[in-house]
Amino acid sequence: MVSAYFNRNIPDECHQKIGEFIAAGNEPVCVAFAPGANRWSIVGKNGGYFNRNIPDECHQKMAELSKNGARIVCVAFPPEGGNRWSIVNSHGGYLNRNIPDECHQKMAELSKNGARIVWVAFPPEGGNRWSIVNSHGGYLNRNIPDECHTKMAELSKNGARIVRVAFPKPGGNRWSVINDKGGYFNRGIPDEAHMMMGFLAGVHGQVRHIAFDGDGSGWSILSDGNKNEKVCDQAGCVSIVEMYRQITRRLDGKVVGYACSLGGAHPTYLSRGQARTSVDGGSRFFAPFTKTTVASVSKFVTALVAIKVLAKNKVSLGDPIGSHLPPDWNLDPVVAAITFRELLSHRSGIKDYGNVSQEYDKVKAFFTQRVDTSKNTACQGAAMVDPPDAINANDKSPCYSNYNFAIFRILLPWIDGVRDNSAQRASKLADAFVRLAQQHVFEPVGAIGVQAKPPSPASDQAYSYVFPGSSSGEEWGDGTLGVGAAGWYLSIEDVGKVLHSLNRDDERILTHTQLADMEAASLGWDVTRDGNGLRWVEKNGGWGTGKGSVSTSVALMGPGVYGALFINSNISGESGVGADAVLHDAFVAAYQKR
Repeated sequence: MVSAYFNRNIPDECHQKIGEFIAAGNEPVCVAFAPGANRWSIVGKNGGYFNRNIPDECHQKMAELSKNGARIVCVAFPPEGGNRWSIVNSHGGYLNRNIPDECHQKMAELSKNGARIVWVAFPPEGGNRWSIVNSHGGYLNRNIPDECHTKMAELSKNGARIVRVAFPKPGGNRWSVINDKGGYFNRGIPDEAHMMMGFLAGVHGQVRHIAFDGDGSGWSILSDGNKNEKVCDQAGCVSIVEMYRQITRRLDGKVVGYACSLGGAHPTYLSRGQARTSVDGGSRFFAPFTKTTVASVSKFVTALVAIKVLAKNKVSLGDPIGSHLPPDWNLDPVVAAITFRELLSHRSGIKDYGNVSQEYDKVKAFFTQRVDTSKNTACQGAAMVDPPDAINANDKSPCYSNYNFAIFRILLPWIDGVRDNSAQRASKLADAFVRLAQQHVFEPVGAIGVQAKPPSPASDQAYSYVFPGSSSGEEWGDGTLGVGAAGWYLSIEDVGKVLHSLNRDDERILTHTQLADMEAASLGWDVTRDGNGLRWVEKNGGWGTGKGSVSTSVALMGPGVYGALFINSNISGESGVGADAVLHDAFVAAYQKR
């Protein structure tokens, strides 16, 4: 049952007709585009169809092939245009006009022994290039990309049958293959189309159809609508579909770009808009794999690394840090007595927000300062830079500070055995910290190659903008030497994999006991409850300059849902609102008490 769909850059009327077909209960089974502008055909499950500007004879023959209870199931148009087409019906009948002779002949061969043709596709290069699929799982290809042919074989194993093959412009090794078990494989198709196939399959139901328009800029995807995951406990339920609906309603057209991941039993991803606009070297889609600096969401990552590395080296979270720093750091006794747990929960007595560079020399100078125990400095906000007597020995109430987390870039490698007394100590410890995070947090869940610097190729990085992105954006640079409190570059896929593991409590990163402690003690998190009393375990981040801003949020919510949202601009019309508020409001709107 097709009832979910997504179209990009197809004719408005075609988009509207797909919605009308679904609303009338005649869900489309085929959308096909003929070469040229505004030329297309939609076929519904009950045999109804609608054509616009296709060859007259094709339209007439569809009527002939719809007699005696037969239904049209496939229409295809070779790329040369003109009066060239292929029509297939549900009784095994077909009619072809001016398609390659061999294709016509092979359709007859694949129609033997009770088999029926179910799909025909033509690559955009034209000539004797085609793919035919029958109802028994058989297929024949001619002059299509070798990898596509190979993947059709792989997707035909274990009783599965190919149901769709599609080829976008400009040709070459670009294609999409779908089987009847929900499997698919794409190569070289638009990033957004690939993302939407995953999103529709994960949130709405099995993808049934994909078609690419004749001029190469548009596409249409159809999927089942039988999946609507709700995550429940004794108190209430959260609808994943409704959370996504709330986020898209709020952000579409009001930010330059964003990426989101939500999940209960399984992770899903959705992204919209631009990671780069035309003013910065050409527009780039903000894909789920697009990397962005995540600002203070980095503290969440650092907390995970700390919990794992300390446990590995049999160091307690309640132990003081004094004996775990380089010997040339001359620590005041007050500093030496600070515990790892106090740092991770912002209860160290540090009252300096630390809105400065967090590179090695700055961090060393801060932690080796003398502490005047007669002073009682209050917690300072981000606007106060380098306040005097910034460490308060008499007050360990919560006070947010970047120093609490930047120090782990030195602590954890040293605890894990990294020793270096050269002029390269800062970079060696930073590189070792990145490797520890890869080893203990990201790689166990399949997030490979995560770094604290822009990705390679650079085009996979999101810049930050002032909406609508008409002026050049901000590129945040390499954060490796200051990573810890900030600095990580993550994609929504990277962080989604981490959150999915924690949400499932599968112990690939943290043990059950470690995860429970991290949540209860707010280690690396900012919030553990929302104003409605619901579970809301969240960490957010944000940076901004005159050229643009980034806003990030990760959370574990309610009865067992995780969420992450990265936005690369301000939200038009909502001054001061960030990703955390958008994610939280979507959660509240999608939550229903039992």
